[in-house]
Amino acid sequence: MAEPTTVIVQVEPAPPDPERIEDISVLFGLFLVAAVVITCARALMKLFSVDTAKD
Repeated sequence: MAEPTTVIVQVEPAPPDPERIEDISVLFGLFLVAAVVITCARALMKLFSVDTAKD
């Protein structure tokens, strides 16, 4: 009988698609802007709050 042959295959990941990276960057930027807007709106609402129970 013949000896078994071992085959080693190395696989490299595909290079990232520049269009997809740009889309993800835009999405992250929009998320960051939304988070800042929400935080600032909550701070403004807290600044003008007249609830005396919290004071």
